[in-house]
Amino acid sequence: MKEQTISSAMTSMNIQAGKADIWKKVGFYEHVNKQPSWLLRLSLPVPQQVEGQYSNVGDICRCRYSDGGYLTKRITRLVDQNRIEFEIIEQSIRFQDTVKLLGGYIEVEEVDESRSIVNMVTYYENRISPTSISSIFIDKVIKTMHQFVIEDMQQQLQDKFVGASVAMGSN
Repeated sequence: MKEQTISSAMTSMNIQAGKADIWKKVGFYEHVNKQPSWLLRLSLPVPQQVEGQYSNVGDICRCRYSDGGYLTKRITRLVDQNRIEFEIIEQSIRFQDTVKLLGGYIEVEEVDESRSIVNMVTYYENRISPTSISSIFIDKVIKTMHQFVIEDMQQQLQDKFVGASVAMGSN
């Protein structure tokens, strides 16, 4: 029997905002409303419909994707305004037989009151041989997805601050 190896992909990005503001925008790939990049659309099914919550331990969030499959996450640990951990409890999306997603976390680390670092980690099992080659592509796709999600958080925060500045300037 082939030994199963758990791999991880990690992305860290700086965001120009305080930890508390960023934490309010933390979400997953399926919560981003803009169109994914060509690499993500080519590699991953596109989120179509999301149901459930992800604000408390035990919450379940289920997403239907463009290939008709589902991915369901259960929140396993929350550290207030710092870290959300999850496990994948259902996966029926198109690459389920080659890459098994296992879970991961999103973490916000404050640098100072106006800068923070967001870390995203995804754990997976690569079932494609040779794993040394396929892992390069899998890591690239996962890290591109992480970057897409973190950039969306940054954009939401910029939109919030621009909206607040415009509202203050109109008085």
